[in-house]
Amino acid sequence: MNIATGAMNTLLPKLGELLVGEYKLQKGVKGEIEELEKELKGMTAALHKVAETPVDQLDQQVKIWASEVRELSYDIEDAIDTFMLKCKGHEPATSFKKVTNLFNKFKTNHQIHGVMKDIMDQVKKVSERRDRYIVDDNAARPTVVDVDSRLEAMYRKATELIGISKPKNELTKQLLEYDGSSSQQSNIISIVGFGGLGKTTLANSLFQELKAKFDSYCFVSVSLNPDINKILKNILLQLDEKMYSHIDETWETKQLIDKIRDFLNNRRFLCVIDDVWKKSAWDTIKLAVQDAKLGSKIIVTTRNKVVAEHAGGGVYEMKPLSDDDSRQLFCKRIFDSNDDCPADLCGVTEKILKKCGGVPLAIITTACLLASKPRNSEEWDKVNKSISLGLENNLDVDKMRKILSLSYNDLPFHLKTCLLSLSKYPEDELIRKDVLIWGWLAEGFITDETRPVGTSLQEIGESYFNELINRSLIQPMSEDNFWDEDGKVHVFWDEDGKVHACKVHDMVLELINQLSVEEDFVTTYLSDGQQTGKHTCTAQKKKIRRLSLHNSNKSYASPEAREKLSKLEDCSGMDKNHLNHLDKLRLLRFLRLGHYSATELPESIGKLESLETLDIRGARKPSSFKSHKVLFPMSFAKLRKLLRLYAGRVKLAQGLMLGDMKSLQELVIEATRKVIKEIGNLTELRTLRIVFGSEKTFELKESIQTSIQRLTNLQDLDLRNNISFEEIIDMQQVPSGLQRLFMPDSFMKAFPCWINSLMLSRLTTLSICLDFEYLQSDHLDRLAELPSLRFLRLQLAFVSEQLQEKLTIHRGACAFRSLKDFQFYSSMMPSFQPGAMPHLERLYLSIWTRLRRGGLNDLDLENLYSLRHATIYSFDDDSKAVIEEALKDYPNQAALKIQSMMMN
Repeated sequence: MNIATGAMNTLLPKLGELLVGEYKLQKGVKGEIEELEKELKGMTAALHKVAETPVDQLDQQVKIWASEVRELSYDIEDAIDTFMLKCKGHEPATSFKKVTNLFNKFKTNHQIHGVMKDIMDQVKKVSERRDRYIVDDNAARPTVVDVDSRLEAMYRKATELIGISKPKNELTKQLLEYDGSSSQQSNIISIVGFGGLGKTTLANSLFQELKAKFDSYCFVSVSLNPDINKILKNILLQLDEKMYSHIDETWETKQLIDKIRDFLNNRRFLCVIDDVWKKSAWDTIKLAVQDAKLGSKIIVTTRNKVVAEHAGGGVYEMKPLSDDDSRQLFCKRIFDSNDDCPADLCGVTEKILKKCGGVPLAIITTACLLASKPRNSEEWDKVNKSISLGLENNLDVDKMRKILSLSYNDLPFHLKTCLLSLSKYPEDELIRKDVLIWGWLAEGFITDETRPVGTSLQEIGESYFNELINRSLIQPMSEDNFWDEDGKVHVFWDEDGKVHACKVHDMVLELINQLSVEEDFVTTYLSDGQQTGKHTCTAQKKKIRRLSLHNSNKSYASPEAREKLSKLEDCSGMDKNHLNHLDKLRLLRFLRLGHYSATELPESIGKLESLETLDIRGARKPSSFKSHKVLFPMSFAKLRKLLRLYAGRVKLAQGLMLGDMKSLQELVIEATRKVIKEIGNLTELRTLRIVFGSEKTFELKESIQTSIQRLTNLQDLDLRNNISFEEIIDMQQVPSGLQRLFMPDSFMKAFPCWINSLMLSRLTTLSICLDFEYLQSDHLDRLAELPSLRFLRLQLAFVSEQLQEKLTIHRGACAFRSLKDFQFYSSMMPSFQPGAMPHLERLYLSIWTRLRRGGLNDLDLENLYSLRHATIYSFDDDSKAVIEEALKDYPNQAALKIQSMMMN
């Protein structure tokens, strides 16, 4: 029921805007709005309590009431949006128009008065029902205690465990390492991953096999809402059942912790803390076990990466099962053999396994479901489709949904809303982070209320995206194929240390589709015309608020439903004729025209008075790989609220000045003389990405430098070249407030003078290319002194295949103090001294030279104390063998990946 809360979050600020804005409201109307605002705030407080209650524990009457509030809030918001549009946009009054405007103001005040009276009547009726239902006290039914689903994993036979041999061997090696000088940090290993991925199964298998090698051991589950004292008592009971069989029930937390610490003192122990959800729970439990000595080990399992990193020590990220292991587990469960699938069932089995995505819980659950069905492809295909549509009623399926629902229920309401918005995407869709966040902004899911000072709404959106990844609810995608703004297929690289795209696991998508239907959040029609979750919804939908068509060649929504739509996103494949009635979408805030095939935008684009984001990257003809220019009409200048323009090749109508779009804060566009000249007038720009294509870059150099230096508010600058690697620009100065700077295609002849700690004190991300073979020590020092630098991508010119010089990276109080991600492309060999780059977590080395034995003797990766992941690309297979030989005894502190890269 969090959607009603989210709707209120967008409505209340608009009521406030009506009161303080320039709407010339009469005193009586203002009073009505103030009264409505108070009433809705009271409703919001009640809805917050409802949102904190798991859906399956809500009383049915409360669900109905929350649904009514949601619909009412939508209606109120529509009325206010319409009123605002009517009041705005009047031309300056002339002597004749003054009378007309006064009459219009009287008319709009009269109209809003009538609307407000009707709204208040409805609000009072809903409020009366709330009072009758006593929502504040009875938001939830009595909680039904289910059997702990993790028990099955605890008692599963070792012969049934499939696909855990590799992670088990890797972790066993770490758990048994002890040289007498282990620090506290190396005693902890956290296993993190998606719900149902097998974390408990793996931890328990390790525990059962290794516990005999320790003096004492215990295995406790924490869960979502833990009773800490009960957990501590459980630990004592497992440590010595005879001594603590009659624990004094009056012992408080501190006494229990002291008893555990006293018992474990001078003992080598193994402790598994399973299913930790909150940092606070770990912070208390660790007090009892943190003084681990003599090679004692602590294993933590969690769905939340933030919790795993907070626990300290190593972090082991579980991966889904391979295709072979998935098939083996499935066949073993349903056919009682490793690989005995009948030929007529192979096709549908592959479809089912693809949907399960390598998650053992999903595979086992689906296999148990199919075991009760006739063994023929028609019946199995029905089950495969029915699970996606949320139609299958089965105890095993319900159990799996409950396990996944735990992660959803643990989300704060604003993240629940953001996650549900992903229900509009088809299965296996690659979802771009920027597009997703723009949608959240347009919907009002990200508001100023929770925004820290100095943080943009875009940055809040990124934090939401990252939190959903950390909670294992969406899957980060670091590389994939996608259509970029130049209309070509590219490999999606995580080149700045951030994740820029995600996917939703099919089982999570099925869960949020079901919840979305229950809350009437998104109406989705699949490619076969069937509505997602249609049969699971008991109430008839009154309005379609968000519509997702997975096949745009069909029109499923009624004309009445389409008239009421207030959001429109990703109109892929549209040409100009499809946009004839664009001017009717006066409330539209986000418009994405992917692969737009027309050569011009319609004149009606200027009627979109509320538009904040326009994305027309990748404009191209159907079945064409080549992008074309899109003409912007004169009416484009009327988009005074436009904050973000993401375009490719554009042509401006005669007299249209891009520099007049003063509200623009983000701009992505292909460089032309006219565009570059006018960019300097966009003084509110925060993000600028210029793509250099057909025009010669040297002809634009002077204009680029002049324009960029005028952008004093610029935070993010990205200069790209789609033609070839060549010098774009050697800027003499950059805005001092820059936080991110990308110039990956610009081989600069000299080390930039503006790279210093005074000029770039806020810089967090830097990607540059230098047109010389060696990096001088003073250049490295200037990079090391940048106080905020978290990501550095440094590429030197490829000159020789022979290694001639090393790059020594020293430690220092101010040397790379914030750096977490370092990517280095060069013929130089870096050498990391003890304590260098103290917070570095990810390292990417591309070594452009032929290595011989001994060539890596001074690499010293073990001196990077915080390193978690390292990828090394070698020149050829021989060099790869040298690297593998040199690192064979490398302590398993970080995950290493070694690959060869053949050079032409």
